[in-house]
Amino acid sequence: MFHSKRIAAAVLPTLALTTGAALAECPTSIADTTDSIYVTFNDFHIRYELLSDGTVMEEETNFDDGSGFRVNSLRGAYVLQSWSTQNGMIVPQTGEATTWAVGPVNLPVLSAGQTWSGSTVRLHDDGARAVETVTVATQAARQTMIGTCAYESWPMVVTTSPDDGTADYIDYLTYLPSLGIAIYHGGIQEGEQFTRDEPTSISTEPPLQGETGYLLDGAAPMPGNPTPAAPPGQPDPNK
Repeated sequence: MFHSKRIAAAVLPTLALTTGAALAECPTSIADTTDSIYVTFNDFHIRYELLSDGTVMEEETNFDDGSGFRVNSLRGAYVLQSWSTQNGMIVPQTGEATTWAVGPVNLPVLSAGQTWSGSTVRLHDDGARAVETVTVATQAARQTMIGTCAYESWPMVVTTSPDDGTADYIDYLTYLPSLGIAIYHGGIQEGEQFTRDEPTSISTEPPLQGETGYLLDGAAPMPGNPTPAAPPGQPDPNK
């Protein structure tokens, strides 16, 4: 069964937390980070990593149970692959690969106030196939605050229209041109009521829990992201 290119985060109880963003500087370029960019919401966080081929890998992790999704895209708008995840690991038989009729190299560079549509074929791991038209629309530039960090942003709506006549799926994002990433706010089937997820902070540091320095329960790091070390113990006076 097909679902949105991105899997909307479950509505979970709000957790009190602090993040590395409280002390870290505001990210200015994903290419300049030594690891990744982390955007934290009340109940989950998303890690953005720039890959060597110029695409962006993003992984959402829910704080309560470690579930989430992973998406490989070009500029956050043009999804190439997606998977469900659990504790940072891909869940078998959940992958989807999207082929764009124009080819990845011909996908347009994003700009404010732009609307573009293209044909796609989406193939699921179970063999299911969907032919769709994807429309990417950006609005006029504005300033967005994420925590204490200010960015120029372009509100973006990605509408996926299946060729079989079923209802459109609408994803809501905010594109940050200086970072080259799109903040995902959630998605709905056409006609449903939309509840928007808003980020609370952005940082080059992963989210932390309280003052212990540990990742929140269930928020397993992506491969390559080191787990924070345990706090040092008291020195032994006999040594």
